[in-house]
Formats: sequence, structure tokens, C-alpha cells
Amino acid sequence: MSPDIERRQFLTAVGTVATAAMAGCSSDDNDPVEDDSSTGEDSTGNDNSDTTGDSDGDGGSDGGQVNLVQIPQETTDPIGIAGPVNAWTNWQVHEQLFTYEDGTPPVVSSLAKEYTVSDDYLTYTFELREGVMFHNGDELTAEDVVYSWRRLAESENNRGHADRIVRGPMSVDHDVNDDDETVPDSLALEAVDDYTVEMTLETPFHGTLGNLADPRLSVIPEGVVGDIEGYDGEYEYDEWVSQHLHGTGPFQLDSWNRGSEISLSRYDDYHGSVANVEGVTVQILGDPNAVFTSAVNEQNVDIFELPRSQFNPNLLSVDEDLGGDRREGSYGPVTNDETLNYGETSLPRTQYAIFNTQRVEKPARKAIAYLINQETITETAVRGQGTPAYLLTPPSGFPGGPEAYNELAQNEYPYGYAESDIESARQIMEDAGYSEDNMYETTVQHPSDRQASEWTEIASLLQSQAEAAHIDISIEEAPSSTLTNRAFEGEITIYLVWNALNWLEADAMLRFAYPNQYAWSRWGAEVDFEYEGLSEAAKQATDAWDQYEQHQTPSESDQEMRNESYLDIERANWDDMTMLPLWHPIEELYWYDWVEGFEMHGPQRRPALNNVSFNR
Repeated sequence: MSPDIERRQFLTAVGTVATAAMAGCSSDDNDPVEDDSSTGEDSTGNDNSDTTGDSDGDGGSDGGQVNLVQIPQETTDPIGIAGPVNAWTNWQVHEQLFTYEDGTPPVVSSLAKEYTVSDDYLTYTFELREGVMFHNGDELTAEDVVYSWRRLAESENNRGHADRIVRGPMSVDHDVNDDDETVPDSLALEAVDDYTVEMTLETPFHGTLGNLADPRLSVIPEGVVGDIEGYDGEYEYDEWVSQHLHGTGPFQLDSWNRGSEISLSRYDDYHGSVANVEGVTVQILGDPNAVFTSAVNEQNVDIFELPRSQFNPNLLSVDEDLGGDRREGSYGPVTNDETLNYGETSLPRTQYAIFNTQRVEKPARKAIAYLINQETITETAVRGQGTPAYLLTPPSGFPGGPEAYNELAQNEYPYGYAESDIESARQIMEDAGYSEDNMYETTVQHPSDRQASEWTEIASLLQSQAEAAHIDISIEEAPSSTLTNRAFEGEITIYLVWNALNWLEADAMLRFAYPNQYAWSRWGAEVDFEYEGLSEAAKQATDAWDQYEQHQTPSESDQEMRNESYLDIERANWDDMTMLPLWHPIEELYWYDWVEGFEMHGPQRRPALNNVSFNR
């Protein structure tokens, strides 16, 4: 794309846009998974060419139920869901204007068939598909889109997700009251006619189309629930979320019994490939051991995640690269003597150590980077369920993708690629005046309530290695909320933490990684953010962020400038070592041989299940 092109068509089955994108799930992902990592509708859920399934609306074959299992779900309301596991049900029932085929970029068409954008990249006009039916028999119209997106901005049921549409990276123009709350019905959204929606942003945002693929921007029938001004609602809220959650997806909600089960049935008037199976049953289980028993010992689940405690890396064989950061293989034999199909994809997330640069001296920060072997962390503490991290930006959001990420890491990472360089660590500390008789003392903090076992093992590993480099490390653990508050106040020292991409571009991570007054690293804070007092690396990062902020449109030229800025910030972070990448988590799924038509998804969203069938 270039700035002088006014009209951009987004046509069914052929239109794609290589734009930055909102990850299907972000920093509110459940552990273990994902954004925000994050996945959802693939070609099995959005094949509108009618080449598979039943295209004349008479329904698919009677193929039984797909049986799934998941942790308890707080809500089924699209604007309130959190985490890829809960979103998987959403992606069976609901659809958005755009989606990710196979769960991989670029974003492609779904309920929108084409769009235009103004020269200033502020006003988007979307043309909707005609003849798309909700599960209640109503046809999708532009008024449904406006209503659904207003709910995300205005409803008290959005569970804090309003920043997906106002006062976030993509912010629709709107009015606010004295309490900085969105004024009802003030969003710059207009139903121009039955099938045309116009949206005007406050400022350009390069990831607009990807943001519109977020499950929280699902489209529901206008007025179905009365939680925003101007609507009384057809149903009371609790009745709606448990029995009448009408969408446009291949399955419709029959019932949601909290703490027990979600039941979906095939929607025979689906506008795409009508499901082969009769429905989907989602068993709700909070105990990982119960999940394992149901899925493996009793074989009551068709597609599932293994609890981390039950994972044995010796049973795993990954032998096929599907592209788009997706891999498949086999796992087993497990306790029931079955060998399972296995799929994995890297999540758009980075686990890292953040240094308070005012409390941890630069030689110690660099020495710890020399000591850490990311390969060892991945193989031991994470038990193979991740990939080594050498850059802050996850591979799926890195300029040029996973291949470019790996090339830069292997060729330029300065602290030893796939090795622990104890000698360099010791030398840098001795040059700084430390020795066996004069140890440098510091503290590592990590959460006690999220991924505690992995963090404990990593902290202990670092503690034992650091002694050889004249560093004496003590370890503290506390709830995530406590450590986060301490980080805001500048009271952490070395904090083991993680962040997910809220949209699929490097700035979603690097906005935390340049010198600024809000950075937990306090990078540059000792000079009160006066440019002249910054280190050379901090100046490089500051200049790079300034350049980034001046190139926010989705044009090709601005994308090139942003990519240049991202690489400069990554290299500057290496030089001053303010945030040390450790690993990128992966998402894994397992399924039995009797499941046909299922393929591992990419990092952006899990698939709809309408093309799944059984051979048992």
C-alpha cells in the first residue's frame, strides 16, 4: 500500500492485507495458554467459496459431537472474553469483519467483503457480505455492527476491554464526559446503508484491520441485550449469555451451564461450509489432573491440551513444518497406549527479565546476559514447551517474521547464541572491580501465582551460575499484582515477567523497551530524560522511537521506517541490557487419529471446527 492509493478493495477469498494485527489474545491470556498471544478461525471456518460442506443450506453430515475440554469461563459475551481457550467457543459461534486464515497473517476477509480508506488513513468504509444470517434468523446488517462495537466501548459488561476500540492503539473518534468515560452513542460509527459501515479514527493506526479481527469485535444482532443507552434488549443479560448468544458462525449456542458444560449445535444456514458434525460439547474442568483423566485415561475428549505437569518431552516427535509458524508431529504412546497427533505454534509472547537500571549496575546486567543460556532454559525449566528468545519481539511480530528473527539472533546476539559464556561474565565483573572476596549483591523477583515452577527453576539456575561471575543473587517471590505495583513504583530489582503482543507488530512489545518515564527498567531515568545525558544506546533507542511515532500509517513506506526503528531499539537494548529475553511460549494441541479435517492453527487464533469429521 502507498499513501496515494485511496481505494483498497478487500475481496472474498482473494483479498489479503499484510497489515499489523491484533493478536487474538493478549496480556489477559490464561496460563498456560492466548494477546493478545494468543488464535481462531482458519479456512475451515471461513471458506466462502462453498467448495466443501453443504453449500445449499441443507446441513452437513450427521457426524456426532466434537468433544473439547477447557478451564472455567467467566463469560460467553464476546466483549468480555479473555484468553484463547475461552475465545475458542467464541470462534465457533461468532465472526468478525476480518480474520486470520489458518490462524496466520495476513488478515483476510470474513464478514466484510471489501473496504476503502481515506487518504489520511482515518475513515474506513466497510462493505458487508449480503445474505449472512444470524442464528435467530435475522440477516446481518450495518446496524448490527454499529451496535456490537458500541457495546465494546460503552457496556459495563466489557470487562475492561474498551481499549480495543476507544482510547487504545485503534481509537474510534468519540466524546468523553468529565469522568473520561465514553459518551453514549458518540462513536464515529455510521450505518450508511444496510450493508455499509463507516468508521473514523482519532489518529491513524497501522494495525486497524488486524484489530477488527479481535474476538471482542464480534458482531451480534442489534438490540439483543439492553446494556447500552437506547436499547431495552430482547433478553435479560444472564439469559442471553447462557441461552441466546446468536452469532453468524458455523455453530449456535444451545446452553452454557457455568462450571459444567457449553453445548453448541450445527447451524444449517451458515453462509460458509456447513459443519460435518452435529455439534460441539465443551466440558468445563478446572483441575489439570481431571483434564488428563478425561482426555487420556477415559478418551472422552477429541482435541485437547495436556496439563504441563503431564508433559513428557521424550514422547514428542515434531516432524512437519506447516509454515506460518505451525508444526505437527506425534506424541506417545500415552498411558492408554494411544499415540496422539501433536501440533504447536509459537505464541506472540515473550518471557524476559527486566532490570531496574538504577538498582542493577550495567556490568552485572551484561554479565547475567552472558550467563543465561536460553536453550537450556527452554529444555529444562520449560521442558521443551517454548522456543529460545534472543529478541524482545516474538517471531510472529518481528519484521520479516520468524526467519528474519532467527537470522538476526544467530548472527548478531552479542551474549552467546545457545551457550552460557561464564568466562565473559566473570571478566566483565572483574573489570568492574568485583571478585570472590567482593561479590556484587542483587535480587531476583518472580511471581508466586503464575508460572511459579518455571520462574523458580530459572531463578535458581541463575543464582547458582552467578556465583562463578562474582554475583550473589537472592530470590524473592510474591503475587503478580504485588510485583507489578512494586515495578510501577520503581522498587523491583530484577523482575522475571512476560508480555504478549496486543497487536501483531513489534511496537506492541517495544513500547515498554525504550527510555521513557513509565519504563519499569528506569532506563535513562537517572538523567531525568535529558537527551544529552543518555548513554549512546539509550540515545539510539530514543531516536528510533521518535522516528516510529512519525510513521503510523499502514503505508509501505511507513512500515519500512517502523521496521528500521524496531531493529534499532532491539540492538540498543542489547547494548545497555535493560530487558533480557528468555523464551517464547508455544501453544500445543493434541488430538486422536479418529479426528479428521483438523490441522494445527497459527498463533493468531484457533480454528472453527465445521470441517472436522470422525472416522471412528
